[in-house]
Amino acid sequence: MQNAEPVQLRQVRDFGQLISTTFTFLKQNWKPLSRAILVVGLPAGVIGGFLAGGSIANLQQFQVNPGGDPTEVFGLIASSMLGIIPGLLILMIGWIFVVAIVHEYIRAYHLGEHHMLTTSDLAKRGFSQMGSYFGASFLVGLLSMVGLVLCILPGIYAYTVLSLALVSHAIERTGGAGALGRSNQLVSGDFWPTLGLVIVIGMINAILNYIVQLPFMITGLVVGINTGLDALETGENTGLPGWFSLFSSISTAVQWCVQMLTYPIVAVCMALKYFSRVEETEGQGLQEKIAGFEQA
Repeated sequence: MQNAEPVQLRQVRDFGQLISTTFTFLKQNWKPLSRAILVVGLPAGVIGGFLAGGSIANLQQFQVNPGGDPTEVFGLIASSMLGIIPGLLILMIGWIFVVAIVHEYIRAYHLGEHHMLTTSDLAKRGFSQMGSYFGASFLVGLLSMVGLVLCILPGIYAYTVLSLALVSHAIERTGGAGALGRSNQLVSGDFWPTLGLVIVIGMINAILNYIVQLPFMITGLVVGINTGLDALETGENTGLPGWFSLFSSISTAVQWCVQMLTYPIVAVCMALKYFSRVEETEGQGLQEKIAGFEQA
């Protein structure tokens, strides 16, 4: 049995309440969310990670030992690209699918439809909205990247004011482009608290990811250092160990799977911020109208 009452989404919350309620919501709804991610996202994470990770390791082998026959080098690069391109494509599709199903679950919860929602139903809802979520994600990423290229601060500003775009589409069906305007409208006048929330929840998510990925990162670093030291001692490029390609495949797959499983942390927190801002900016106006009717 759950000790806590079900989370009410549309409610004004302060900074600390947004963080704590995020984990309360995930505790109450983790089973359906994780089940959907395991079924929909993790196969893409494993397959795409293995393809991309192994091919990237082959390119690293080329960087360690760049000498050799040009035809052999060209063949290695070409074969690596044959793995990297489809691998990254599979990862991108899987990631957008995860983004879609997480936000569609939040929408279903908001509408009170989550109790009887099966994994298959959630996948269908997510699949039907993948185009809009991809469009919104692409535009947010593009504008943030342009801002970062111009200067770091414009990129941070763009990412912050657009941080509620995905949940805006989930709840209001604004479409990809419309979600950006709606997010900007909600964040207007609340930029610094939103930026702080984006940073803190992003750090929490990153720490959880790094805890799992740290052993792989340390192993890769040690292998790279040892390979470099061996090359200095022998005067020859011995190359990376034969098992490193498999290790890189596993490492990349684990990295993406963990990111998919922890993504709801960020999505739910931003959703709670969305509902809090809606209640602050629009709920108060409604309350004032009701009060006016009562006085009349």
